[in-house]
Amino acid sequence: MLQLNRRETKETCIDVALETEGSGRIDIRTGIELLDMILTNMGKGASFDLKIRARGDFETGDHHTIEDTGITLGRAIAQTIKSGIGSSTVPSGQALAAAAVRFGEPGYRGEFSLESESFGGMALENLSHFLRALAYSGGFTLIVRADDGDDSSKIEGMSIALGRAIKRALKDSGK
Repeated sequence: MLQLNRRETKETCIDVALETEGSGRIDIRTGIELLDMILTNMGKGASFDLKIRARGDFETGDHHTIEDTGITLGRAIAQTIKSGIGSSTVPSGQALAAAAVRFGEPGYRGEFSLESESFGGMALENLSHFLRALAYSGGFTLIVRADDGDDSSKIEGMSIALGRAIKRALKDSGK
């Protein structure tokens, strides 16, 4: 089922097209290299078709674009998935990442630490803001963790695991 969602604020304009019964066609342009990678990995992990366009006020930093992208994608997911539980564990390099989701009640817990302050044009402190915004706007509890490995491996593993967990929750919901 195709879901379209738009969020427009003083700082950003985010457009999301999400097809949960897709084949993994991804077209992401947020202006933030790492965020594009995270969204691409999530979409491919879930086998969703996902198109995102984000314009943000980068003069003030990347926070608004990252958070608003999470909100907008979360709302698109919430339009399709109302219940269901899913989890996934993914190795990536030397890292082991896991994500678990339960639709119906928003919540977030992140159990990971990143060494760098920024990577791929993104302030890494904003990764938790993105994940929290995604979970609360998506109407699901998200627990995500990563151990060992470098920042890139942890982030890649967590984003793939998250996509796979959401796909499993969709299947669990009977859709």
